[in-house]
Amino acid sequence: MSNKKVRRWFQNALGFLLVIGLIVVFIYLLVLIWSSFKGLQKEVAAAIVAAVATILVSVFSIVIAKLFERKRAIEQELREKKIPMYEEFIKFWFKVLMSEKTEAKQLSEKNMVVFFSEFTEKLMVWGSDEVVKKWSNYRRLYVSDKLKSDSVNAMFEFERLLMAIRKDMGHKNKDIKKGELLGLFINDIDKYVEKPHKIRRGNEQGVTGK
Repeated sequence: MSNKKVRRWFQNALGFLLVIGLIVVFIYLLVLIWSSFKGLQKEVAAAIVAAVATILVSVFSIVIAKLFERKRAIEQELREKKIPMYEEFIKFWFKVLMSEKTEAKQLSEKNMVVFFSEFTEKLMVWGSDEVVKKWSNYRRLYVSDKLKSDSVNAMFEFERLLMAIRKDMGHKNKDIKKGELLGLFINDIDKYVEKPHKIRRGNEQGVTGK
């Protein structure tokens, strides 16, 4: 047997003996405390138990309060990072979606790639699990050109991403139905929601609005 294996066996044995020793000491202390309580009058024992219970409740209350306080602090810090990230995201996509309607200069493919890269980098650190999943799905569809060939699917895939972002910011999205977010910037969204079977691929008119 090598020296390394002997050393490891000795460390394991020592750890096992230490655990056994701690258990024995703990049991001994319990027996000692129980014996002490048995020799006391009921009134005195009850008073000691009540005092100990009060102390334990106070300690646990402080610990739990500190844990919740720390959790709120972390959530607030995350929120401060998320707000500008999502605001930048919405601003960018409004610029993309409204470029034709406002006759503004369209963004180049290079600008799109740079934005995708920067937003993904931030999202990996600050975004919620759901937003990361929705963005990953949307990005894969965009890169594969599936969204470009199916503008209707692109619209609703984008709306699902927006819903995830709103949820990450604390909104419940309880009363928001399909198409209502898109309706804020797509004028004829109702015909795509009410009659999906009549939608044809490649119809880009509904994406930017009339």
